This record gives sequence, C-alpha cells and structure tokens, in this order.
Amino acid sequence: MSLLSSTQGTPERIWSAIRVVGAGGGRIGREDLWTWLNPAFRLNGVPRDNTDRAERQVIGAASSLELLTLEGRDYVLNTPALDSYGTYADLVHDRLCRLPADHPDFILLETLACLGLKAESGGTEWAAAGDFADRVEADLGDPAAGDARRFNPTKQTSWRRWMSFLGLAVDLPVRLSFHPNVTRRLAIELERAELPVEVPLPIETVLQAIAQRMPYLDRGTLRARVAARISVKDEPARLSHLLSSALRELHDENRIVLERRGDALGYVDLAPDPFHDVKSVLTVTLKKVSND
Repeated sequence: MSLLSSTQGTPERIWSAIRVVGAGGGRIGREDLWTWLNPAFRLNGVPRDNTDRAERQVIGAASSLELLTLEGRDYVLNTPALDSYGTYADLVHDRLCRLPADHPDFILLETLACLGLKAESGGTEWAAAGDFADRVEADLGDPAAGDARRFNPTKQTSWRRWMSFLGLAVDLPVRLSFHPNVTRRLAIELERAELPVEVPLPIETVLQAIAQRMPYLDRGTLRARVAARISVKDEPARLSHLLSSALRELHDENRIVLERRGDALGYVDLAPDPFHDVKSVLTVTLKKVSND
C-alpha cells in the first residue's frame, strides 16, 4: 500500500496513529490501534456500521513510510517519539527524499520535480487543472503497465494534500486553489542544514546544501533524473522559477539576504521576475531565527 492509494491515510491521521503507539510505549496490539483510530459509537441510538475500515488505510500509509511495523499481532513504532507535528513533517520529508526509484511512494517527489521542470516553459497553473493527473501519467507513467496507472485523479487529491503538509505547496482561496510553493520547506531545510548564520555565504555553497536536502530542486539528483526521463533541458546557469520565487520570498521576509556585489564573479541568475529587484545572487546571508 502507498501513500497516494491510501486516500484515508492523511498526514493528520497518521500522526494520530503514531502518537497512540508512542503513548503505549512504542508497541500496541493491532485491534487496539484500530479501535483508537476508529472507535465504535451509536448514531441515532443505533450502532454505526463500521465496515469501511478506514483505519486500515491509515496504518497502511504509516507502514509505507516505515513509521509502523507489524510484529505478530502488535504494531511497533519505528522512530523515536516525535515532539511536534513539524518534526513529524521533517521526518516524512527526509524519508521521501531517500526512497529508491522502485518504491511506490517515489512518485510523490518525482511529480513535484516534473512540475518544477515543466514550469520553466509552461508555468504552474496547470497543477490545479482537471487534467493534471493525465499530464503526469503521460510523463512519468509506465508504458508497459497497461491500465495500471502510476498517477490518477484519485491519487492527485492525495498528492496535493501531502505537498501542502510538507511545505511544498499552498491552497489559495481562488479558482486555481492549488499552487506549488517551496518557500516554507526551503526555510526549514536551510535552518536544518546548520549553515553559518549572519555571514555572507557563496551562493554555490547554499545551492549545494539545498540540492542535498531537497533533491527535487535545482542541482538535485531527482530533478536531474526526471529531466532526463522527460527530455527537458535543465539549465544549471539559472535557477528555476520554483527556487527563485522561494529565495525572493525569504529575502523579502528578511529570513535571508540575497546580494550581488558589482561585477564580481560567481553569481547565479534567478528566473526572470520584472517586479522584483533581485535578479542575480552572489552571496546569501542566513538570518538568525528568532524564537519569539
């Protein structure tokens, strides 16, 4: 079972599952966990018909992420106790970034990499379009699989939910409500990279850290793999629209400072944006994060 096929296995429900197991000391009986996730109750005085077993999908998704393992008749937690929802999101992001290409969940970040590459020529508006799943399948599907699709409209809904959870997209109150945006995740990963703060760093140093922690973005191995698969040229001399937008947003929020000093060598061009003053970057200064 995969994350996208487990439509009931939402990030929130998986979080509930691992918190329940953690509260039980890291091990809990299978039936007990099912009961915690989907307790019996009466509706209009009549016991609710509990036949859909949505909890099975929740546990299946948690198992796909290797957060839970079934040992005998018990589920065992495969991670130290997580102290916050944000820490949980970081853990999921790290595990998805390390997946091999033959893992069924590989398609999550592979799709984002494909979207980022296609955005260079066609924008990102089609991410909210009704035919998004068909476009992804055309690019990343397995021609030898027949009717077995890697990405379909049902999985599209789950994919959007997971991208938002990971800080790689936002839901907007407009007609095109889904919009890929990596700013939140980029801010998190720059902090987690433990780079020096309050000192100008060469842009290449920062890009190397980003590529290692977010391989679906510029210079990353996943982005390069998808570019080769869909026969799209990945321009290394200029940053992508997704990454350029995120860097500019963090600059505007004073989370980082983007600078280019005169005609010094070593700068990198950002994607064109006629409404922003920052066109290219030589150094990046990471600002100290306030705990207030």
